[in-house]
Amino acid sequence: MLIPSLALTALWGTYTVSGFNEALDLRQTVRDVEAVGVNGVTAMVALQEERRLSMIYLSHPEADPDALDEQRADTDRRLAAMNEAAAPVVENNPPALKAIYEQIGQGLAMLPDLRQQIDARQLDHGAAYEFYTGAVSTGMRYFEAEARLTNDSEALNEGTTAADLFRALESLARQNAVLSAGLSSPTGMSAAEQRQLAGLVGVQREQWEVVAPALRGAQAEHHQEITAAPEWSMLVDAEQSAVETGRIAPGFEEWQSSMLEVAGSLQQLTLDQVDFAVGFANDRVDDLMTSVILTSVGALLAIALAVLISVLVSRALIRRLRDLRGATLRLAEERLPDVVGRLQRGERVELADAVPETGHGSDEIGQVAGAFATAQRIAVRAAIEQAETREGISRVFLNLAQRSQGLVHRQLALLDTLERDSEEDPDLLAELFRVDHLATRMRRNSENLSILGGAMPARRWRRPVPLTEILRAAASQTEDYSRVKLAGIPDVTLAGPVAGDMMHLLSELVENATTFAPPHTSVQIRAEVVPKGLGIEIEDRGIGMSDEVRAEANRLLVAAPEFNVMGFTEDTRLGLFVVARLAARHRVMITLRPSPYGGTSAIVLVPTELLQDAGARGQGPEPEPEPAAVMAGTASAGPAAPAAHAPPLTHAAPLTHAPPAAPAEADGARASAGMPTWARDTGHPAPAPV
Repeated sequence: MLIPSLALTALWGTYTVSGFNEALDLRQTVRDVEAVGVNGVTAMVALQEERRLSMIYLSHPEADPDALDEQRADTDRRLAAMNEAAAPVVENNPPALKAIYEQIGQGLAMLPDLRQQIDARQLDHGAAYEFYTGAVSTGMRYFEAEARLTNDSEALNEGTTAADLFRALESLARQNAVLSAGLSSPTGMSAAEQRQLAGLVGVQREQWEVVAPALRGAQAEHHQEITAAPEWSMLVDAEQSAVETGRIAPGFEEWQSSMLEVAGSLQQLTLDQVDFAVGFANDRVDDLMTSVILTSVGALLAIALAVLISVLVSRALIRRLRDLRGATLRLAEERLPDVVGRLQRGERVELADAVPETGHGSDEIGQVAGAFATAQRIAVRAAIEQAETREGISRVFLNLAQRSQGLVHRQLALLDTLERDSEEDPDLLAELFRVDHLATRMRRNSENLSILGGAMPARRWRRPVPLTEILRAAASQTEDYSRVKLAGIPDVTLAGPVAGDMMHLLSELVENATTFAPPHTSVQIRAEVVPKGLGIEIEDRGIGMSDEVRAEANRLLVAAPEFNVMGFTEDTRLGLFVVARLAARHRVMITLRPSPYGGTSAIVLVPTELLQDAGARGQGPEPEPEPAAVMAGTASAGPAAPAAHAPPLTHAAPLTHAPPAAPAEADGARASAGMPTWARDTGHPAPAPV
C-alpha cells in the first residue's frame, strides 16, 4: 500500500503546487496590468489628442499653437508616468513583450524631432497622422499581449474586452483626427480624406459590434447611455454627412464639443473596463486560492483516510496472512513430520485428523489457504500410501525371509545329521562343512530381509556372549574367513540380547572387507576397551573408497534412512543399509575412514551399556590354550563356551578351514558343539576334526 499512497501524495502535491502557481501567476499579471494598463491607456489617449491637434495645426495656417503646446506637456507627463510604472514590469516580461515595449521607446524617442517639424510646418497632416497612429498601435499591441499573459480564461476575456474597447476608441479617435483636419482646412475635405474617413467609420462600427456584446454590468449600462445620448447621434450624423458631402451640418465648434464629450465618456468607459478586468482578475485569484486550498485540504484528508483504511486493511490482511503462514508452517514443520514419523512407526493415521479443515474464510486468502490444505492433504495421502507400500514390501520381505529361514533351518538340521553320520569319512565331512558354511551365509541373507522388513532376527541369546566368540562367528559367516586375522581382542562380553545383532553387523562389515580386497591380502580385526565403550576396528587392504562415496556411506551409517525399495539402484549396498539399521537399533557408532594400506577401516564403537564383565558368563576361567586345536561338532551350532584349549587371541591368527559357527541359539534349534578354532599363523590350516 506504500506505493499507491506515495502516488496519491505526489498527485496531490502536483495539483496543489500547480494550482498555487496558477493563482500566483494570475496575481502577478493583474499587478502588472494594474501598474501599466491605466497609465498606458491615459498616455495613449494623450497621444491621440496630440495627434488630432497636430493635424489641425498643420491643416489651418492660422491655428493657435497654445492648445497644442498644453497637450504636448500633458502627453509628456503621462508618458513619463507610463515609463516609470512599466520599468519594473518590463524587466520580468517575456522577450516578445520586451521587444514590443522597446519599439514603443524607439518611436517615442523621435517625438521631439517630429514636434519640431510640426512647429516649422515641415510636414503635412498626413505624415503626422502616420507617426502618431504608429505609436498608438504599438502601444495597443503591448497592452493586448500583456492581457494575454494570464492563464485564466475568464480573466483573459475581461482583459481582451478592455483591449478591444481601447481599439474601438482608437478607431473613433482616428476618424475624429481626420475629420478635424479636413474641416479645419481652408479648402475643406479632399476626396482622399473622405475615402479615408469612410474606411475608418466602417472599421469603428464593426469594432463596436464586437465590443458591445462583451460588455457587462455597469460597463454595458454606461455604453448604452453613451450611444443613447444626443451627442452620439450628432456624431453619427456628422460622420455620415462628411463621408457623403465632405461637410457637416452643425458648426465645427459644436461638433468638436460633442466629439470631445463622447470621446471623454468612451475613455472613461475604457478605464472602467480596465479597472473591472483588474478587479475581476483579483477575484479570480482569490477564488483560485480558495479552491486550491479547499481542494488540497479535501484531497489531503481523502488521502489520509485512504491511507488509514489501507493501513487497517493491510494489517488485517497481514494478520490473516501471518495466521495462514503460521498454520502452514506448523503443518509443514510439525504436523507433517509427526504424521510421517507415526507412519514410519507403523501407527494408523487418519487423513482428516492429520490435515484439518482451514477456517480462513472464502475470499482469496481463504482460497489460498484451501489450496495449501489441498496440497498438504495430497502430501499426507502420498505419505500414507507410501507407508502402506513400505509396509506391504516389508511384509513381502518378512514372508520371504520366514520361508527362507525355515528352509535354511531344515537344511542345517539335515546337515547336522549328515555330519554326525559322516565322521568316519574326512573328505565327505569337509564337503559337508562347506555346504554348512553356505547355508549359514544363506541364513544371514534371510536375516537381512527380516531386518529390511523391520523385524528382529530370530536368533537371540539370554546370557552374555564373549566378544571373541562373536568375532569368530562373524568371521566364519564370510566366504574367505581364512583371510581374517584377530589381534588384541580384550576379554569382554556383550549382553545376550544384542549378541546376535552385533554378530550380524560385524559379519556384514567383514564380508565387505574381504569382498573389496584382493584375495592375497588379509583383513585385520582389532578391539579395545575405551572410555565410551568398546572399539572394534576392521581394516582391509583393498581398493578403498573415494571421498564422495565414503562420505555418503558415513552419512548412511550415522542416520539410517527409511527403507525404500524404489530408491535402490544397482550401486546400492544393502549390507551397509542393514548395518546402519542394526547400529541405529543399539546406538552403535560406525565410521569409515581410509586405511594406511590404501583400503578402508571400519571403526565400530559399542556403547558401554551393551558390555558386561567377563565374570557374568558364569563359566569359570578360560582353559589353557592348546596349539592347533580343532573344532569338534557341527559348524552351524555355537558352543556355550570356547572350545577346550583354544589358543589365547593376543596375536594375529588365521581362522582354520573349519566351517562357520555361531553362539548357541536361544531357541535351542541347534545344539552347541564348538566353534572354529584359531591357530598360529604358520601358513597352514589346522587339521580337520576326526
